[in-house]
Amino acid sequence: MRKTLVILGLLLLLTSTAAAQRKSGSWLRGSWEGTGYQTDDQSTWAMKLTIKKSKGVRRTFSIEYPSLSCGGRWRLVSMNRTEARFRELLDHGQDKCSDKGKVIIERKGGQLIFLYSNEGSREITGSAVLNRKKPG
Repeated sequence: MRKTLVILGLLLLLTSTAAAQRKSGSWLRGSWEGTGYQTDDQSTWAMKLTIKKSKGVRRTFSIEYPSLSCGGRWRLVSMNRTEARFRELLDHGQDKCSDKGKVIIERKGGQLIFLYSNEGSREITGSAVLNRKKPG
């Protein structure tokens, strides 16, 4: 009986760990909006982030900066339960916005904190608080 309980406990632990790993990115799904702040010129801009799960397990991360007329996608670099790191790749408006920057998204309660640094720099030049507009 004791061996059975130990085995059941181990199976439960392994199952819950695997489920948590599969859902580690679920906090990020949906549509998010906010107002960004640019540190170098103290300007603000609107941003819209949309995360969709495509066929299979592949996710797409679309970013739009409507007030700046630029946008594109984010390529996922790493993710855990509370943070995701991306490389931003613009497909329009590169003459209006910096391209190929590093993006960090941190989960804080029901909001996302957006931090941006230009390619080749560690200095944060843009930030925002994003609120979920539509679940994924």
